[in-house]
Amino acid sequence: MRVGVVGINHKLADLKLREQLAKACQKWFSALQAVHEQHHFVLLSTCNRTEIYFSSHDLTDTHIYLLGILRVEVQEEFDHKLYSYFGIDCFLHLSRVTLGLDSAIIAETEIQGQVKLAYENVCDCHVLPGDLHYLFQKALGIGKKLRSELQFGRGMPNLEHGVLHIGKEVFKTSENIRLLFVGISEINEKILLFLNNRSFNNITVCNRTDHHASLFSKEHGIHHICWAELKSWQDYDWIIFGTKSPEYLITKKEINTGPIKGPRLIMDLCVPRNVDPRIGHDARFTLLNIDQINRQVKVRHQRMDHLLSEAERRVFAAAHDHVKRFTEKTALVSA
Repeated sequence: MRVGVVGINHKLADLKLREQLAKACQKWFSALQAVHEQHHFVLLSTCNRTEIYFSSHDLTDTHIYLLGILRVEVQEEFDHKLYSYFGIDCFLHLSRVTLGLDSAIIAETEIQGQVKLAYENVCDCHVLPGDLHYLFQKALGIGKKLRSELQFGRGMPNLEHGVLHIGKEVFKTSENIRLLFVGISEINEKILLFLNNRSFNNITVCNRTDHHASLFSKEHGIHHICWAELKSWQDYDWIIFGTKSPEYLITKKEINTGPIKGPRLIMDLCVPRNVDPRIGHDARFTLLNIDQINRQVKVRHQRMDHLLSEAERRVFAAAHDHVKRFTEKTALVSA
């Protein structure tokens, strides 16, 4: 298979470096810019990883071309923190990613939708080589099939539980807590509904597209404010950011200097970050980024070890089987 991937994730790089690479990749390899002459790319960018899947007649040439762009855009040394996979290893990697085996929170479900969306966004803009279509379609199929067969994810601590646990530690009670969600991303929506079902009822949503926010608020019986009103974020006790933005949405210089009654909790789930990290230096605010929140999620119980081992075994077998079929089919066509 003529496919490869270059990536970086939460295991190998800190948040600052992941931010720089995410911005560079979004600049050069977004869905609209997924074809560079003979090079074809699919960018998967989430809070925990930035990966560029690619295909061409010369994978080595494409790999060199891609790294050359990143070295110009990112000043910090990063080569030793990247990983690269080709052919069957690339296929296996994406299959593991899609199933959630490579996630900061093992078996999280959002990654399946994120992989699918990344692939579909490029398909809407460009004609991709058959190798990339096969890679994404089969990896998504493996993720969906094994997640269902193994009931993968059930009973495991997830991001929503981690967010709730931190919130309870800071506020002790859900009563009268004013909660603001910035952005209606899939993960923000999931956390919002989770908290709403656990007695956090004073919830407001703010989104760039006011019409979307209005419809969402009516559907779920919550408040919404327009994007221009985001400047009033300090009126809320708990703010959760989950939207794409190349620049900070709130900065330290915007903070009011007056006293604040009660604790203020800010969660930034995004890469690149939505919130100026210097805000965390202000003792009046507790600011947590996605890496810090992930560390709060409890380590998996030992009883899950068998399930994880079985998932690894099955995804390995499925990936090798699909690549074998692809290779045999390609050989027949060539003959």
